[in-house]
Amino acid sequence: MQERELQFRDLLQRIQKSPLYQAKLSGIEIEKLRLAQIDNLPLTRKDELRKAGAFGHLAVERKRVAQYHESFGTTGEPASSWFTLDDLAVGGTQLLSCGVRLNADDMVLIRFPYAMSLPAFLMQQACWQVGAGIVPASSRTAVTPYPRVLNLMRKLQVTVLVGLPREMELLAETSRLLDAKEENQPHLFPELRAICVAGELMSERRRKHIERLWGVPVFNMFGSTETANIAVMCEYGVMHVAEQDFIVEALTEDGTASVASGERGFAAITTLSHQASPLLRYFNNDVIALEEVHCPCGNTGRKLTHYGRSNDRIQFGNVVCDAADIQDAVYSLDPVPMAWLVEEQEQGLHFKLEIEGSVSAVQDMLSEQLHFPVTVESVPVGMMLDREELVRNVPSRKPIYIRKFEQDRR
Repeated sequence: MQERELQFRDLLQRIQKSPLYQAKLSGIEIEKLRLAQIDNLPLTRKDELRKAGAFGHLAVERKRVAQYHESFGTTGEPASSWFTLDDLAVGGTQLLSCGVRLNADDMVLIRFPYAMSLPAFLMQQACWQVGAGIVPASSRTAVTPYPRVLNLMRKLQVTVLVGLPREMELLAETSRLLDAKEENQPHLFPELRAICVAGELMSERRRKHIERLWGVPVFNMFGSTETANIAVMCEYGVMHVAEQDFIVEALTEDGTASVASGERGFAAITTLSHQASPLLRYFNNDVIALEEVHCPCGNTGRKLTHYGRSNDRIQFGNVVCDAADIQDAVYSLDPVPMAWLVEEQEQGLHFKLEIEGSVSAVQDMLSEQLHFPVTVESVPVGMMLDREELVRNVPSRKPIYIRKFEQDRR
């Protein structure tokens, strides 16, 4: 605990080197603050990072910068983040506590985008630290379409596959299309032993679905471009916070108080060890729950459950539904639709699903799980997901799962 207090004190000194926090913390007697009083400090909102510009929360000299990254928002200016070589190394070390247990015998295919987003570079660092081989098969580019990635996996005997959850689903579907005569797809990749995912929401039922698709364990990682990786999943399926590098709070919607252990709240992230662009109580609109666990893996970090972004939260009356609730409902269907979209409407939720069979039965099942009025539209195969594009040289795209009513009206 003493070490954590010292880290916090050091952060408060370093962070004032950035223009944003010079202004935010002016008038506050930083020297008298202790970690237990962190809730006396102001929150940092994403809009503040955007308004501060690219250099607004840079806290080191530019000559120390190793990499620059930006988050991808749908509106407004992107939020910037900076990394020293030490920051990147620490980010890689955090991933090594993941239950996948990377080692020098692994050949890791990295399917994260290598342009501006962060996960590919942190995973690359983790691989370098243990001596694992890397296959940089970036998504969102015509250089490595799905068929080529599958070919690389076979040819290079890839043991660990990492990327967005949706990429894992689309690679499995492409494999099915190209090898339709094979009844058991995992047998096509006998060396594959694990999958790691990050970059978008993955509920527990979605994780189990991807495990069934590939026949290997799937490990989740949680973070953001602004904070780097915050938590990783152990071999027992528990997502542990990297307490040595982060202070994570779960707060009420207005950010004024903490929620009870295990209850859903809004994340506030303080980056204890980050040097280049540290953050203080970054209120990033993620809905999370935190709770103490005694995990068999031996990790003492609190369990973190991610429920999605607050922008995707939907409420009808007293019933609140997060993106993870919707995901769990969709991935409880049998079979799970390969393509789906949820639209918020005045009278409830409208699901567009690539399904066959009784729409009314699916509608009843989804409504029962979500406690919302639900309508279901059966969409013909190929209309929401073009299979021909999967087997051609077409770059992958950013997936959309939930369309809010306010977005439709704009």
